[in-house]
Amino acid sequence: MQALTFERLVIGQITETQGSSTDKTALEHYLSVVSDKTASLISASARYGAMISGASEEIMDALTKFGEEIGTVFQLADDIIDIASDSKESGKTPGTDLREGVPTLVTLFILESNDPADADLKKLLSAPITDEAVVAETILKLRNHIALTKSRELVAGYGKSAQKHLEILPEGPAKAALVGLSQAVISRTS
Repeated sequence: MQALTFERLVIGQITETQGSSTDKTALEHYLSVVSDKTASLISASARYGAMISGASEEIMDALTKFGEEIGTVFQLADDIIDIASDSKESGKTPGTDLREGVPTLVTLFILESNDPADADLKKLLSAPITDEAVVAETILKLRNHIALTKSRELVAGYGKSAQKHLEILPEGPAKAALVGLSQAVISRTS
């Protein structure tokens, strides 16, 4: 399992470096990278926990799927936090990904938009933004854009799906802890 997890991590990094292929949209490519680079690690951790506790194969599979989806939620929530939160709330400087030209869930929704009203914003998001005044202005535009709402909705969907995988677990402290973890990860975006 360690080898498979490491393989996914490496494939995710290579895939990210190479960029999206013609058979996937940029958003699909990004979600695939998130799955391989972040979600695979959480998924493996959840599976190991189930294995060590002597859980059945059915529960191990459910926790593996839970880990995959909650790992995806964690990364996508981080994308939203980079735009939606101020540094006092998150402990991070907003717009870090904008400054580095790193595509995120929010920006990819805009870059895939066909709305003519998004043309200027798309041009702005196509490269790193180095001017701090432009970063601040862009963050304000992103905070008021439907792409932020769509991003939150996608994260909530992954979160609900992750939580459904926990239904198989018996009631108790372990299940309560995992439900609490998932709620905390999901609520990071609000």
